[in-house]
Amino acid sequence: MNDALSFESFFQGAKKAAHKAMDDHGRPEYNEFALHAGVAVELLAKAVLVSKNPIYIAEPRNEDMLLFFGGYLQVDEEKVRTVGAKGAIARLRKIGVLQADAQLDLLIAMRDGAAHAASDSLQAKGMISPLARTIETLLGDLGKPLDVFWERWTEAVKAAVNEQEDQVFRDVQLRITQARHAFEDQFARLPAEYKERALKALQPRKEEGLVSSVVLMEGDVVALQTSGGDCPACGGQALLTFEPVGRTGTDTHYSANGFVCSLCPFEAKGADEMAALRKANTPVLVGTMTAMTMSISHGRTLSPEELKVGETKAG
Repeated sequence: MNDALSFESFFQGAKKAAHKAMDDHGRPEYNEFALHAGVAVELLAKAVLVSKNPIYIAEPRNEDMLLFFGGYLQVDEEKVRTVGAKGAIARLRKIGVLQADAQLDLLIAMRDGAAHAASDSLQAKGMISPLARTIETLLGDLGKPLDVFWERWTEAVKAAVNEQEDQVFRDVQLRITQARHAFEDQFARLPAEYKERALKALQPRKEEGLVSSVVLMEGDVVALQTSGGDCPACGGQALLTFEPVGRTGTDTHYSANGFVCSLCPFEAKGADEMAALRKANTPVLVGTMTAMTMSISHGRTLSPEELKVGETKAG
C-alpha cells in the first residue's frame, strides 16, 4: 500500500496541520485556522481508522477501493480514494470512538467551505475547543500522550479544554502561549544574542521611575501609562494602561484596564481580561501591577505638567 496511506503518514500529517492551525489562531487568521484545524481532525481520524483496519478508510461508493484496502486489488495511485472527513468521523462515532458534537460538525463544515469562518470570526475563533477536545479523544484511543502530538502547544491545548476555568481565562492563557511562540519564532534561526539584545533594548532606564507618561486629554481626563513589568509571554517590557473609575474635586481614581507588550503580540484589554491575567501564572511583578489602582491629585489651576502622582497601591 502507498506510504501516504499509512498510519504514520496520517498521524504526522495531522500533527503538522494542527500546529499550523495553532499558529493561524494566534496571528489571528481564522479562515486559515478553520482550514488547518479541519484537516488535522480528518487526518487523525483516518489514522485511528487505519490503526484498527486499513479497509476502514476506503471510499464506500467504490468497490475497487474496498478490494484495494483489503489487499486484493492493485490500483494506480492517482485513482485511490479515501473516505472524507465527515465519513471518517461518522465511522468513528459508529464504533464509539467519537460522540455526537455539533461544534465539531461546524468545524468540518468550515473546513469544507459549507460554512465560512469569515462570516463570524468569533465563532471561528471558538473552534479551538472542538479541535483540542477531538484531538485529545483520538489520541486517547491511540494510546498516544498529548505532548507527543502537540509538543510546544501542549499546555495551551490543555488550558483550552479545561472546563474548570472560564472562557476569558482560557483565552488569555492561550494568547500568552501564542505570543510566546510568535516571539520565539522570530529568533529561531538567529544567534541567541539577537534575542537577548531585543529584550534589553526596550527596557526602561531605572531613573525613569514608575510612571512613564501622564497626558491631559479632552474633558480633563488623565490617561496614564506606566511600566508594567515583565511580559508573561516573552519577558519584554510591557505597558500598563489605566482608566478613570471615579473623580472628586481634588482627585481622579484609576484602575488598570490594559496590558500591552512592547516586543511581542501579547495584550490584555478590559477588566475581565486583566483579572484573568492576574490569575494566570505570570511573574509576580505583573500580578501586582495589573491589580493596581492609582489616585491623581489635581487642582483647578494645575497644568498637566504639575499633576502629581498620589497614593499608589495594590488592590
